[in-house]
Formats: sequence, structure tokens, C-alpha cells
Amino acid sequence: MLPFERIKIILDTNIWISFVIGKRLNEVERVLKSPYTKVFVCEKLIREVNDTLLKPKLRKYVSSERKNVLLKYMAACSSVLVHEQTIRSRDIGDDFLLDLAQAANADYLITGDNDLLVLQQHYQTAILNFNDFLSIFNKKHQPL
Repeated sequence: MLPFERIKIILDTNIWISFVIGKRLNEVERVLKSPYTKVFVCEKLIREVNDTLLKPKLRKYVSSERKNVLLKYMAACSSVLVHEQTIRSRDIGDDFLLDLAQAANADYLITGDNDLLVLQQHYQTAILNFNDFLSIFNKKHQPL
């Protein structure tokens, strides 16, 4: 048992893709490896990330080695079975992330998607961009 409660987070597809193509790699990797965080995924999120990586415009930026590293990180996350029922965001394709956040009882949904960011909150889950999350994370949990 840890002597502290871990921050429960969901990373949207755009955050995972930024991680794999190298933008802000160190910061995302630090959050993923932190003992202070617990990252949740679901089957649909993993499938969406995979499908996005197969798009021709992204394949030139992502080596198979980098893709395998990403999939390894995702496999190490806590997987949650999600029953899609929410109809709330401007893009209904994003609603599964809200259901994932609710099923995982997540503290934060981290995204760069304005259709989700405009909501700001979904039940107990704050919805914010990566910079805002990092500010909170860095204040609460200095790197070990």
C-alpha cells in the first residue's frame, strides 16, 4: 500500500500521439512513470490510438520501435471496461472518454481537444490540457 493516494488520470488520444512523435516526450513520460499517478485506458482508446498511428500522414513520424514503446506504456496502464452511455460533448466520438473517466473515477481527463476542454468537468473528473495538468502535478508532486 502506498503512503499516498495516486492521481487517477485519462490521457486522450492526442496526448498519446504527441508522446509517440516526440513532442514533450520527457514530460509525458515522467507523468506515466510517476508513482503518484495511475493512468487508465479502455479498449476503445487503445484501438483509437492504433488507428491514428496507421494514418499515412503519421506513419512517417512514428517508427515501429516508437509505436511499440507507446503500446508498452498503454499495456502497463490500468484497463477499465467501459459501457458507453454518455452523450455530452460536441463531438460524440469523444464521449467514450467521459465514460472512461467516470468508470475509473478519474481525477483528470487530459486532452488537447476543445470539444472536451469546453466542458471543464464531468462528474468528479476535471478536464484540462496538458500544461494545466503539469502545473497541478508539479505543485503536488515534485519529481523523485
